[in-house]
This record gives sequence, structure tokens and C-alpha cells, in this order.
Amino acid sequence: MVVRSGEGGINWNATGDDRIAQNVRNLINTYRYEIPYHRTMGIPGSLIDRPGPALMENARVEIAQMLAVYEPRANVKDVQCEMDADGNVTVVVILE
Repeated sequence: MVVRSGEGGINWNATGDDRIAQNVRNLINTYRYEIPYHRTMGIPGSLIDRPGPALMENARVEIAQMLAVYEPRANVKDVQCEMDADGNVTVVVILE
């Protein structure tokens, strides 16, 4: 299953794998410091301002670690950060 940032809404009736994928999507659509009392929940804010390849690689590791903490049910196979020509970053999480 592939989960991409910026996609999908909230399905309040989601269960099983769909619920896990939705939780992952919510986490990768949240930037750090957005959630009061959970300041480390979310992706690094450094992805906002045109990150370089080295920074994106570091972000991949941080995102995988964040998912292991906040959604341990997700079996993460890979995390990718894709940047388009305009500098917009899409986080892609591949779940097994």
C-alpha cells in the first residue's frame, strides 16, 4: 500500500489496514510543533523551504522513526521524499 502526503480526507469508519494507512497519512501531513503537547509528532519543518538531497535523506530517516513511535502498527517498507520542479515536496510511505 502506498500513502502519499497531501492526499485523502478522514474516513471516521476506517478499520484495519485502511485505518493504519489513514493514521500514517495524517502524520505525514502534520509538521512538527503543530500539535500542542506532542511537539515531536509530524514531519520536519525543514521540508517546507526547498530542501536539498542530503536534507531530504535525513528527513526520510526521521519520518521512518516518527512513524515507528506514533503508528507502530504500520509496517513501513520505505519512505521517499519527492520534489517537483517548483520545489514542492511529497512524502511517500510504502507499507507492507
